[in-house]
Parts: sequence; structure tokens; C-alpha cells
Amino acid sequence: MQTRPVKQKSQLLERYASRQTFVTHQPTEAAVSESKEQFRRFVEHSPDAVAMVDCEMRYLSVSSRWETVCGLRRGDAIGRSHGELFPHLPEYWHQSVGAILAGVIEYSEFVEARSPLPIAQPTEFSGCEGIKWAFEPWKNTDGAIAGLIISTSSMAAKISSANCDRQLPSDVKTDCLETAAPLTKIAFDTCADLVFFTTSEGQICYANEAICRNLGYSQSELQQLKISHINPQLSLLDWQTDCSQVNQQNNLTFEAIYQTKEGGSFPVEVQVNYFEYGGQKYACAIARNIADRKVAESALLEAKEQLQAVLDAVPGLVSWVSSDLRYLGVNRHLAAAYQMPAEIFIGQKVGFLETSSKFNDLVYKFFASTDKTTSEEVTASVKGENKTYLIVAQKYQKCSMAVFVGLDITDRKKALSDLQESEECLRQQAAKQEQMLWVLQRTQTQLIQTEKMSSLGQLVAGVAHEINNPVSFISGNVSHARGYTEELLQLVELYQKYYPNPVPEIQDCIEELDLDFLKKDLVKLLNSMQVGSERIRDVVRSLRLFSRTDEAEMKSADIHEGLDSTLLILQNRLQAKGGRTGISLVKEYGDLPQVHCYPGHLNQVFMHLLTNAIDALETGVKNSEKYGIMSTHAHLSPRGLSGSMPNPEIRIRTEVVGESEVAIAISDNGPGMTQEVLGCIFDPLFTTKPPGTSTGLGLSISRHLVVEKHGGKLEYVSEPGRGTEVVVKIAIGNG
Repeated sequence: MQTRPVKQKSQLLERYASRQTFVTHQPTEAAVSESKEQFRRFVEHSPDAVAMVDCEMRYLSVSSRWETVCGLRRGDAIGRSHGELFPHLPEYWHQSVGAILAGVIEYSEFVEARSPLPIAQPTEFSGCEGIKWAFEPWKNTDGAIAGLIISTSSMAAKISSANCDRQLPSDVKTDCLETAAPLTKIAFDTCADLVFFTTSEGQICYANEAICRNLGYSQSELQQLKISHINPQLSLLDWQTDCSQVNQQNNLTFEAIYQTKEGGSFPVEVQVNYFEYGGQKYACAIARNIADRKVAESALLEAKEQLQAVLDAVPGLVSWVSSDLRYLGVNRHLAAAYQMPAEIFIGQKVGFLETSSKFNDLVYKFFASTDKTTSEEVTASVKGENKTYLIVAQKYQKCSMAVFVGLDITDRKKALSDLQESEECLRQQAAKQEQMLWVLQRTQTQLIQTEKMSSLGQLVAGVAHEINNPVSFISGNVSHARGYTEELLQLVELYQKYYPNPVPEIQDCIEELDLDFLKKDLVKLLNSMQVGSERIRDVVRSLRLFSRTDEAEMKSADIHEGLDSTLLILQNRLQAKGGRTGISLVKEYGDLPQVHCYPGHLNQVFMHLLTNAIDALETGVKNSEKYGIMSTHAHLSPRGLSGSMPNPEIRIRTEVVGESEVAIAISDNGPGMTQEVLGCIFDPLFTTKPPGTSTGLGLSISRHLVVEKHGGKLEYVSEPGRGTEVVVKIAIGNG
């Protein structure tokens, strides 16, 4: 794309005539219509390939030359879209057209490397080295861009103006010049920009109607003035210097302040072109009122200052970066953090400070991704101190730029870390206290249970001792009573033998006493008394063995003896009663050695485990009777488990495990337990029994006695509907 080149007077007038909509300021519509018609005929009969299109790129008028080079019949282009004739134009062609229609640029021309014409028949553009395009806008009455004037020519077949003059007939040239002159004047008079010609001395020799309206002068008044009258800041010497510079550079663009006749002023952007005509040097000045642009620039500058103030007030490090990874600016906090002026950052490559490679990586990665926002924590060295920043980034300007805001979270990170450490410390302390509380509760429970067992043991020992004396007396005298009775019965038999006919009174007494039955039953009675006394003696002995009040230290003991004494105490619960079937007891005792242990503690464990098994079987029997559940699984599994009743059973197995342990397994064929219940059975106060029937401490105490007192193991295996098995393993020890 190129800037506007310098042209001769006729070319310059034609260009600016083509830029505007020919809406004359004559008082009648007929004059306006006539001017439009004249311009249409001028375009149509122009010797160049020229076309006039609207903003939608639809043809309004074309020259005969345009139709010829495009291979069209007369009138075929009118109303058609430019894209229909040129469907393969490059992207930069459309970008240039869009920029002109948007008012971004006023003129554009470029050369395309090959002919874009789609026609099949040969034209003067066929096989040419390139096509030169030129574009300028034309405006409507309101000064808005209404379309484009497009001209094109072949680079290979470019013909000099002298050759054209020789090739064109003289009458055609005369007609064109005669037509162009009034059209040129109309174009300048209707032009929205301020157009005037001056001599090299600064004398205004021509001014269009736009400059008359804006400055308040008539054309005759302006022709009496010099450039310094409408631009007081520009002296004649300055104008001559500018003209000399225009003569050297072909054109000159600058801004100035024009003064109206009433003393007002407004800013303009002036473009001056140099040309010669009739042996005289002239300057063509085209000025555009830029008051609105200045207001916009002022507002933009104010907004920029406000934005900078806001960014400077942000309590963080703010920078904005372009997609080529260079700084566009920073706020005062970032500049102060690195003790550098903010201007130093502008244009510098990201990473030139070499203080944070992580920030550099974040910028590179962010522009390489399709994300429009991101956030990340990075560490940077600021004033020799490592700090942690939370970087929040946002892309803008079609993702070609991004703003990065860094908030210092060093103190917050440290506070968070300290808080986490404090919370962890508190959690550990709470866990320790909870563990201590649990130990305290368990110890308290054990002390209470130990005290209860101690009291119970003393009570049992006392009762056993008190019972043992009279029972021993009875047991010791029953044998003597049996002997005496037998002797007396022998005496009675002798009397019956030698005195067969007793007196009537004795005979009546014998019949009343039923002497024969008495002789037989008395012996049985004495035998029963002997058995009962022995039974009482065994119970007393079992109570003493179970309580073991005189055994506070570990000693070698017979495990089977402890099991039997416990079973003897629980014998009443194993028997059938109240319509309930009895509980079968199966003993599978192995050959166990003496075990070094606390016998009283193990007896207490056996009591709890057997009591739980009996309770489970009683509950299973009640549920079976209630819901009519009958199971055929009456046998034990290899682990000792069995299905639910009809025949409740407890099986006790003992064996030596390995070389150093004994195992006591107690299983039942009760209803079993779920995995959830198994996970809680050793918790203090946990029980599945009805309220008021259990303290929930039995298994907790049993585990303590087995695991902590004896260093053994207490394991439960249970499945719903498959019964329960508990295994106690303890070391044989020094026994």
C-alpha cells in the first residue's frame, strides 16, 4: 500500500472529483441531476478502466474501457457484484477495500502479480505481468463514504501519455478535455474537504465552497487573502519553505489551526501537493476539519490517563504485553518494585530482567494456548527477596495483547502454611488426647471390672469356704450313716427271721411303715445324699478354681481345667428349660501342655466368650420360633461355623499351634454377625443385646486380658446365618 503520489493538475482534479458524490449546492434539483448525469457520462466515456461501486461493491457506473478489459457487453456490469467478475482476489485486496470503506485510509494502490480476470477470451490483460489497482472513496451529501472509485491498468502494457495522445483522435481528446474541466470544478465545489490553490507566494487563487462555508468568506474574498490570513501561525517565509519541501518530497502533511472570518478557529489536517501549470508553480492544499478527531483524541488521552491512574492504584504488579512477547507498559507498583522508570519496560522483551523464569514461561505458554484467561502462582525475585505472586492474565484486542496482574500472596501463603501447621499440631494433640481418653476409659473400665471380679472372687471364696465345711461334715457322716443303717436293717431282718410271728401291734407298724420299701429306699437315699454332697464339693472347687483370688502372678495352669470349671458354673444355662431345647456341648480337647498364664484372667475370658455364645444361640432359637425359620445345617464347617438351629450347639476345640502357641476355639451355630457389627464388637459399651441386659464391656475386657496381659490374639470369624467362631491364641511360655 502506498501514500498519495503527486499528480499533475488534471490528474489531481480527476482524483478528487472521483472521491465525492456530486451533490451540488445549486438551488435547484435539476442542476444536481444534471451534474450527476454529467459525471456518469464522464466515467462511462473515460479512456481509463474506471468503475464506480457502492458500499456493497455493486457497480453503479463503468467506463467503456472497463467493459472492454473485462470482456463484457455494454451495460452488463451495472448492478452486478464486483466479486462476480473477480472471484479470486487475494485477502489483502479485500482488507484494503474494507479499510477505505471504514475511513481508515483515503487512498490505496497495489500491484497484483497475475491477472485476476476470469474471462476466457483474450484481453489486453491476458498474459500480463501484473495488474495495478487504485481505490478512492466517494461520499454522499452527509459526508459519509458511499462507495469506491476503482481504476485498473496493465503493468506490461502501460502506455505513456504521449503515445496515448498520438493514438487518440484529436476530436476525442478535445471532447474529453472540454468535459473534464467543468466536472473538475463541480467535484471541487462539492468536495467535503477544504480545497484551495495558492501561488508560491502564498496568494490564494482558488477556494472551493467547503472552505468558504467553514471560514465564512466568499470566494472573491478568499482570493484577496494569503495563506497567513487563514493560518496566522504560518508566515509567508514558512509557506515558501513548505512549498520548497513539497517540491522536493512531492507532498507534505501537517496539522494547523484555521481562523474564521468571525475570529473563531478549528484544527485541520493539511495535505499539500506541488504542481506546475502554464509555467507557474502552484500548491494544492486539501484540509480536513479534525475537530471531532481532536475531541476523540482528547477523550482517548483522558481515558488513557484514567486507566493508568486505576492501574497505578491497583495494589499489585500490572503489566500488559503484546503477542510478540514485548512489554507495552507497566503500572507504577511494578516499576517501583524493580526500581526502574516505567518507560524502560516499553518495548523490552519479556524476561529481560531475568528475575522470574516461571513468569516468562507463563507468558509464553499463555500466548501459545487458545485460552483467554489463566491464573497461576509464580515465584519472583524482587529487591533480592523471593516472593510468591498470584498471576491473573486476560487477553484482549483479538488475543493479540494480554494484561497480567500479580498479587503478592507471600504473607498469605506463609500465614496459610502456619495455619496448616497449627491445625496439624492441634489434630495431633487432639488425637493424643483422644487416645489418652480412650486409654483412661478402658483403664477405668478395667479397674471397675477388676474390682468387681476381686469382690466377686472374695465373695465366691467366702461362700465356697462356708459351704465347704458343712458339706464336708455331711459328706463325711453320710458313709457312717449308711453303715449304721445297714447294720440296723440286718438286725431287723434277724428279728423277722427268728420271730416270724410278731405281736399285732408290731405287725401293724410294719405294714404302716412299708418296711420292705423303706429298706430298699433308705439305701438309695443315702447314696443320693452322698452324690449330692460330692456335687456340692465339686461346685465349690470349681468356684475356687474360677476365682483364683490367691493367684495374682503368672503360673503354669491347665487350660482344660479352667474351661471345665467355667462350663460347670454355666451348666444351668446349657440345660433345657422353659420350652427351650438344651444346648449341646461338644468338647474336642487336644493334648495341651501346661501354659504359663494368669489362670483367673483366662477363666474370666472363657466366661465372657461362652456367655456370648449361649446368648447368641438363645436369640437364634427365639427368632427361629418366632418367624418359623428352620435350617438343615446342623453340622459344623471346617472352621467350626454352622447354620442356624434347630439343634443349638457349642463346640470347644483346643490344639497346639506351631511350637509355641495354644489355640482355644469356641464356635456356635447361631445367627452370626455382619461385617459392620464385627468392626465394633471390641468397642467399650458396644452391645447388640437388649438394653439393660449387657454392659458391653465383656469383649473389650477379654481383648485386653488376651492381647495386653498375655500378648496373645483374639480373633472373630462370623457370617450372617453361618454362626460365629472366636479363637484365643496365647504363648505356652515357661510352662
